[in-house]
Amino acid sequence: MAKVEDCPSFETFGEDVKAAREANRLTRKTLAELVGIEWRYLANIEKDSTIPSLPVII
Repeated sequence: MAKVEDCPSFETFGEDVKAAREANRLTRKTLAELVGIEWRYLANIEKDSTIPSLPVII
């Protein structure tokens, strides 16, 4: 799993995901279920510590 520090172009990706989720009034758990991932994985993405896999991004 890639880390944000290894891919500078993803510096705000997690913040953008969180902002979009909150704008749509979704909880982490709800969005994670819609995408098919664990909510903890989504939390790591939002905290900018993890870059999601390509299938998750799509």
